[in-house]
Amino acid sequence: MGNVYRVILFTFILCSFTPCHAQSIEEIKNDQHYLWGEGTGTSTGEAENDALAQMSRRISVSIYNMSSEADENGTTKQKAILQSVSSARFTNVQMRIVSEEPNAKVFCFMLRSEVTKMFERRERHIKDLVETGKIAESRMQIDEALRNYYWALVLAQSNPKPVDIAFDNRIGAATSMLNLKIRSMLAMIHAQVTELDGKNAFLSFTYDDKKVSTLQFKYNDGQSIVGPVVARDGSGEANLVSIPGDGKLNISYEIRFREEVDPTDMDIAGAFNSGTLPFIDSSVAVPFRKKDGKSKKRATGKQAETDLPNMIAAQPSIEKTPITTQEANSTEDLYKTVLDVEKAIASKNPKSAYSHFTPEGYQLFATLMEKGGDVSISGRPDYKFILADGYIIGKSTQIKRRFRNGKVFMDKLVYRFDPHSRKIESVAFALTQRAENDIMNAAASWPEVSRWAILNFMEDYQTAFALKRLDYISSIFSDDALIITGTVLKKTPHPEKMFDSNKAIHFGGPKDIAYSKFTKQEYINRLKKIFDCREYVHLLFEDNVTKLIDLPAIDGINTGAAFGIEIKQRYESTGYSDDGYLTMVFDTRGKQPVIHVRLWQPDKNGMISLQEFISRFKK
Repeated sequence: MGNVYRVILFTFILCSFTPCHAQSIEEIKNDQHYLWGEGTGTSTGEAENDALAQMSRRISVSIYNMSSEADENGTTKQKAILQSVSSARFTNVQMRIVSEEPNAKVFCFMLRSEVTKMFERRERHIKDLVETGKIAESRMQIDEALRNYYWALVLAQSNPKPVDIAFDNRIGAATSMLNLKIRSMLAMIHAQVTELDGKNAFLSFTYDDKKVSTLQFKYNDGQSIVGPVVARDGSGEANLVSIPGDGKLNISYEIRFREEVDPTDMDIAGAFNSGTLPFIDSSVAVPFRKKDGKSKKRATGKQAETDLPNMIAAQPSIEKTPITTQEANSTEDLYKTVLDVEKAIASKNPKSAYSHFTPEGYQLFATLMEKGGDVSISGRPDYKFILADGYIIGKSTQIKRRFRNGKVFMDKLVYRFDPHSRKIESVAFALTQRAENDIMNAAASWPEVSRWAILNFMEDYQTAFALKRLDYISSIFSDDALIITGTVLKKTPHPEKMFDSNKAIHFGGPKDIAYSKFTKQEYINRLKKIFDCREYVHLLFEDNVTKLIDLPAIDGINTGAAFGIEIKQRYESTGYSDDGYLTMVFDTRGKQPVIHVRLWQPDKNGMISLQEFISRFKK
């Protein structure tokens, strides 16, 4: 069992531990309330590492003895538990230097109760992941639901004691309930090839007979495995090298999301590194349409074929009805414009569509083609032109964006036409249909112009990050904007979530989350570093609260009438991803919205609500 313990990570306190009532080393060794280790070495550091390694072995034995689950040999469960210990962070480890260098000797110890605390935190982590998965599932964010459920399963498998969770009014051990839940979800995903254009297969995906909002899958193109492809609003695409001889497209749904695991998340990364990941078959063979066009079979995973006993029902879906829109008249010229733009995308020649844009609109379109990945047209959407917010808005060209690491995003373009010149003033990536419905319904009692102003702003915001438009992002923040970012302290900082203690502010909430306050220029400089080292940055918004507020001042910033939005943000970039909650206060009275306040919080638990945030900074 040797070397695995040597990578154990501790947050320790170096001290002499010499209060008047201090126990001696021998007393600590004989006290069952403590775990301890002794180490030697030519240097103090070497002796400390030796002492920690010895203590870790005692911790591992103690933890394994707590376990009430094991396979017939006990080895699989034991390995998962021991690896979880080797990746753990313990607090309040104390050190005593027994002898100095060059014959250093160090004694380390901590209360046995610290081990219990670690697994209590892990139990909460498992339950939080499950609850997050339920919310995502109810919103048809099937990829996020599967990710949270699978990660909770991996954590539960490495926990020494069973953790009870509930689904569908049924309570049971997380290891068995999550396994069944994931298999049940896979059985309720239905895939269908809706069209085969040459060697391009266009796919539709439903879950529990409802169109998915987001889903990720990989496929065999006839030579290799491609993906993951991020399908959205029920649509995906597979580009094939050859059509399979059996007439079926082999795909697999992403459930592990191993590449998204934060290596500094000691719980999940340690559990993944145990080498005992549960295997769940997520593959499915999707039949192509027959040449006579009569067959349009939907494919389900192998779980459905075996008729899962006691299948867990889907979470009740949260459905919001799209608002009624006013369609534009005489749109033949706009339809031709969109077709010409699509030809420019397909030919990788944006200049061929230059005449259809205003100068500003063309610059944005050219940036999309240059920095948006390998952009290509996907499918044949139904076009719609509506009047809103002083524009004619054209919806929506379906595109896919491919990056070097194989990641593919399915997106939709929104065109905003000047109603007089009939030229495109701007292009943006559309929000998902559910996010759009959220905004429109949340602000249903407001004037229509206000609702569209918020929707257009959020589309532009996510597009600016995707295209790394620092100029635009800088322009939408007021010079004295209040910008606050949260950081989970237990994780080693990434460029995205760097914590600067010099910028720290007290903000309440969970103790393991620290907040930093940045000036506008500091925030823009930070973004530049992120954009420079990431091939792509992708934002996905869902689950929002929108309020009209009247604030004479926020932290001394005069805003007048303003909008506040609290929205869940899925952030994904090359080698890093996270979920968090974005709170923004912005004014839409000018030519373009101006952000006065931006707050990012990493966790729903203990999150400061929009109203609480406003009250705290109101003067």
